[in-house]
Amino acid sequence: MEITKVYKKGDKEINEDAYVINEDSRIFAAIDGATGLDGIPGYVASQAVQEELQQLTQAKSLYESMQISNEKLNGKAVEYYETNFRKLDTPSINEIPKRQRSSTGVAAVQFDQKGLAFDYFHVGDCMLFLKYENGEIRTVTYDLVQYLDQVAINEVVKLREADGNELDIRDLREKVKPILLQNRDKLNSTDGYSVIDGSDEAFDYIEYGRISLNRVTGILLLSDGLLLPTELDETDAWSKTAEIAFTSGLDGLLGEVDKREEADPQCIKYPRMKQRDDKTGVLVEL
Repeated sequence: MEITKVYKKGDKEINEDAYVINEDSRIFAAIDGATGLDGIPGYVASQAVQEELQQLTQAKSLYESMQISNEKLNGKAVEYYETNFRKLDTPSINEIPKRQRSSTGVAAVQFDQKGLAFDYFHVGDCMLFLKYENGEIRTVTYDLVQYLDQVAINEVVKLREADGNELDIRDLREKVKPILLQNRDKLNSTDGYSVIDGSDEAFDYIEYGRISLNRVTGILLLSDGLLLPTELDETDAWSKTAEIAFTSGLDGLLGEVDKREEADPQCIKYPRMKQRDDKTGVLVEL
């Protein structure tokens, strides 16, 4: 087994992503923290998950460990909110508006003791891919967040066209903030997307399962910061991303993403909400 990773900060002062490489218990994860809009920092959520998975042993299941992570986040979020915002009538995550909560996407795997299969856990816009002996790539997870993000991106493109590409991306992000707030209010709901946010509802929307390792040669875990920037009319960005990672390695993928981001600082050629996002990837080659 050969393991490689990339972990690189985006535009913010700290990297709110996290990763887990727990070789003793054969647990691996990419974790993507999201700061609440005018709310709790994303690292509160991502670190709660990282800390629990890093100390996880084979005696405890991945599912159980994620439940514990979510419970710990509940307490950490309430404490942070009451310290930095206001006292709650009843200390509960349910009293914190969804748009202000710290949340995190997760793509995690735990190999069984025989090495014949793995359990996986998925929420949010972190992604899990497999590569097989014949070279085929299997996309295991599905990114529901991108569809909500695309609503905001389409509005940014429309505003740009009306203004002749003069507006700065930061100003545009502020203009579409109402859309971003609406999107956050849809977390852990049937018309939204799944994340770990400390609430009981989070586990109503997770994806969890078991997959055979038969003929699997590679397992790829990515945060969406490593999603290949693409033009507006391009499709299958995640598939292209995984193909680069499996073919050229995580450093090759990082190099291509960095090149496109640096060539497009105002997010015009490759429409997106910020120039650089936090980037995390773990590649396990068998």
